[in-house]
Amino acid sequence: MLKNILLTGSRGFIGTHLKNELLKNSNTHIFEYIRGGTWSMVENSIEEIDFIYHLAGEVDPKSNHDSFVSNNINLTEKFIQLLEQKKLSIPILFTSSIHAKNPKNDYGTTKQKSEELILEYGYRNKVQTYIYRLPHLFGQNCKPNYNSVISTWIYNSINDLEIKVFDRNITMHYSYVKDIVKEFTQCLDSKNIKQQGYLEPSIIYETSLGEVVDFLEEFKYNIKNSKYEVIDNEFKAKLFTTYQDYYHTTHLKD
Repeated sequence: MLKNILLTGSRGFIGTHLKNELLKNSNTHIFEYIRGGTWSMVENSIEEIDFIYHLAGEVDPKSNHDSFVSNNINLTEKFIQLLEQKKLSIPILFTSSIHAKNPKNDYGTTKQKSEELILEYGYRNKVQTYIYRLPHLFGQNCKPNYNSVISTWIYNSINDLEIKVFDRNITMHYSYVKDIVKEFTQCLDSKNIKQQGYLEPSIIYETSLGEVVDFLEEFKYNIKNSKYEVIDNEFKAKLFTTYQDYYHTTHLKD
């Protein structure tokens, strides 16, 4: 049976990967909404939608307070108002962050408020909502020098730039974007998800900043060695796949 999906933030890091994963299923039709997109498209198609992936929002740490409020809280509120105005009960998966648990900045605060809006919508309308509080992510096509340390460090490694790490012992928790989007697609069938509300990825890797730097140095030394492979360490193997993708993309541009 055909499922109509509304995907917001479809051109972002997670959105691009999720769109590619959804397109593997021929029974899925995707309506895309990007920040600043045409709202009339949403209004005209919303009654056809079976599931909403709400990924759009402000994540740039350099953004100001108004941008965080507008693109996180206000946009989420706008979607909910439209759904309730039309008396629709559509399941929503929302990508939030571990920073929403105990917010210390505008990003965390506005993500937390958006979570509350979606949960309240779910309770009022007796519909499933999934709030994924994501740890730090890594994977192909994430922008360097934006909001990902791993992407920035890979970029620096490939371009012979300094990797600055202030404390090698800081513990980090990472998820791989391709693992994340596969898990997201399982929510299309509510039978696969026992819990709703706050969720964490099922696969999270614990590491340290120092270990990440050491892995990247090893990759840089071995990137041209066709016999090099990573075994017995899932995080390191996925990190190397990411490194390879950045490396080959950089050299293709050259």
